[in-house]
Amino acid sequence: MFFQDDSHVLCTECASRIRPVVSHELAITATKKIIVHAVGAYDQPLVSMILAKSSGKRTVAHQLGTLAWQRSVVRHLQYDYIVPIPLHWTRYAWRGYNQADEIARVIARNSNIAIEHLLQRIKRTPFQSHFRGDARQENVRDAFELKLVDSSLYKNKHILLVDDVMTSGATLQQAARELFKLKPASITAVVVARVA
Repeated sequence: MFFQDDSHVLCTECASRIRPVVSHELAITATKKIIVHAVGAYDQPLVSMILAKSSGKRTVAHQLGTLAWQRSVVRHLQYDYIVPIPLHWTRYAWRGYNQADEIARVIARNSNIAIEHLLQRIKRTPFQSHFRGDARQENVRDAFELKLVDSSLYKNKHILLVDDVMTSGATLQQAARELFKLKPASITAVVVARVA
């Protein structure tokens, strides 16, 4: 199903099964919104690739980054910084890597735009897949905070927020709320898969 090089991430048959989805407007506050772009719907073969993170398959994370670069609009967007959704340090220690960070690395390498780790996850939350509806929002409430950074560097800049999957959008909402404190010109998100 998967290939090991960056030019052919999936076999032709598997790649043809990716179901495209339109970009999604996600409300962050009463006055702020972000656009979320995705490679495709949260179906096979993307589901298997995303869930491979639980098996420590870092190579697949790089393949997800390649898919994000090749099969979403991310390579046509204008942005100044790339910000991956962070893991809590305990989950990072258990898994050994952050899938969103690996996806962001591929995008950074191809776009020649810097990754900035502006957020930290300060709350160890259960997996979002254990929750439904409003409980997802509550699970990640106050889970992120901005690192101590010079906010003037990011004012009026365009930020690309990166994650592997969007289900309810709660994680992206909480992360974007923190990033909006920097007063950027815009925040756009890219994910590999989105629940349609």
